[in-house]
Amino acid sequence: MNTYKHYKKDGNLYIFKNQPVFITILTVLIFAAAVMIYRLNMPLFALFLAAVGILIIVNFFTKKFIIDPERQTITGRHTIFVPAKTYSFKDFTNFEVFTTRYMGFITTNIILSIHFEADGKDQRLTIGQSVTQKGIQKMVNETEDIMGINKSSR
Repeated sequence: MNTYKHYKKDGNLYIFKNQPVFITILTVLIFAAAVMIYRLNMPLFALFLAAVGILIIVNFFTKKFIIDPERQTITGRHTIFVPAKTYSFKDFTNFEVFTTRYMGFITTNIILSIHFEADGKDQRLTIGQSVTQKGIQKMVNETEDIMGINKSSR
């Protein structure tokens, strides 16, 4: 039985572990900015920033990415504004890595998404994010392992 860094096993399900460190740093920075802006006598903008921080926290607790190898499905919800969607493994097309760079060469964020071809449309679910390519590669490897991708070539 494999143990995974990015997934926890709950019965037959593998649930992606949300990344609290990134969210904590982001929300602390947003709330700090809200306090500074409030002190600059701009209460409406400070309130807006505080609301954004609260939305990020709520989104953290509602975001989910669940792999069910027995039923061969992936269920995901990456924001509170979109309902959860379930896709079959057979609809899987590829992974996508999106890198955000500062000044063209300093990597600030890397996002991993999984694509499905469902109902004739390309559908995408965000799996997770990291600051390093190595972290994203581990997410891809664990997801492929749980889904059973590339097992025939091993």
